[in-house]
Amino acid sequence: MRGRTRVQIRRYGRHFATLLALIALGTACGFFILVNQRLPSPFQSYYSVNAAFPSATAVVAGLGEPVNVAGVRVGQITGTELKDGQAIIHMSIDPAKLPRLYRDAHAALVPNTPLKDMQVDIVPGAPSAGTLRHGATIPVGQSVTPIDSDELLASLDTDTRTWLAGLLSSLGQATAGRGEDMRRLLQALGPTSAQLRELGDLLAGRRRQISQLVHNFGVVTHAVSTKDGQLRTLVQAGDQTIRAFAVQDAALRQSIAQLPGTLQSARTTLADVVPFANALGPAATALEPTARKLPATLRNTDTLLQGAALLPLKQIQPFVKASLPVARLLPPLAADLKPEIPELIDSFKVLAYSTNETAYNPGGGNPGFLYWLAWFAHNSASFISNSDANGPVWRTMFVSSCQALKDLPSGPVLERVLGTNFHCS
Repeated sequence: MRGRTRVQIRRYGRHFATLLALIALGTACGFFILVNQRLPSPFQSYYSVNAAFPSATAVVAGLGEPVNVAGVRVGQITGTELKDGQAIIHMSIDPAKLPRLYRDAHAALVPNTPLKDMQVDIVPGAPSAGTLRHGATIPVGQSVTPIDSDELLASLDTDTRTWLAGLLSSLGQATAGRGEDMRRLLQALGPTSAQLRELGDLLAGRRRQISQLVHNFGVVTHAVSTKDGQLRTLVQAGDQTIRAFAVQDAALRQSIAQLPGTLQSARTTLADVVPFANALGPAATALEPTARKLPATLRNTDTLLQGAALLPLKQIQPFVKASLPVARLLPPLAADLKPEIPELIDSFKVLAYSTNETAYNPGGGNPGFLYWLAWFAHNSASFISNSDANGPVWRTMFVSSCQALKDLPSGPVLERVLGTNFHCS
């Protein structure tokens, strides 16, 4: 039985999986269609608000006609009814988008498209007016409906309608075939309207300035009226000052006569100051590090002066007298050492290079010369373990062939040292 079931699963498994996928896809599509067809969600709450209008022409419930606040959709129209000669529009509002309305709220019925798909625009009102309760109605005095052209014409009398029809007919005859001229006229009016707008803005600004000037003049006049005594004193002091200038007219004339030369000297001085100013900037920039270090230097100077107060000042003079002979010998000694300094520097460079080479660790299984030097010192205990009367003896063995010794560059030297000839047979 189990074997037959497995065979059936292998045989129809792909078709069953395809069927499940189609069911899932159909369910998702149906859910998407229902959501876009404004299917009310059981998990979302709304509150109801009504609005009374003189007319609810073209308002059809169930088409999802929106309710907007400042252009943002906050709900939709759910129904209409006639009550006491007024059209009552029922609306459901999403509290997440518009938590509450107030009693001074206003509603306007506005065409959404030229085909008169209607929508309701709401102004929520002010909190000070109190909250509009659930299910309440915005009165007709706080609502506005659009006025159609036929309603406008129906409100006119016969003579006015006849005159308006003649005016429109004449306007049509006058503008027939003049579309290009009207377009050029409107294009020419563009710069003129922009200039008129700038002129209006300037006039509005001048009006504000004039009002501010009048206000300031009134303040000054009021201040002068309250300070008449001080103003009289100011006028008297000005009169005395002018008299003093009149007495010193000769000195003033002489000063004015010397003024051109003074101005010429000032101009020359300012011209000479330009290079100084150009050099002052880099000099001040270069002095910035010194200025930053100056506080620390002053603190260190204070410490130095405090320490100098503790020195045995009476012994400084004998110390200077005793140091003078040695100081006289220092210049010749420095002159003798100067030629040796380069060679000493080269010796230290060779010593530094040798130290770096000895301590270098190349890695890769080779720990360097210092490592092997320690091993050499450790292994030396094995090959100097023998000793004779002269002390420990290093054991070593040198193996070579006769031909190899003879081929060495130092072969003749070895023959003389060993007192033999390398005859290899």
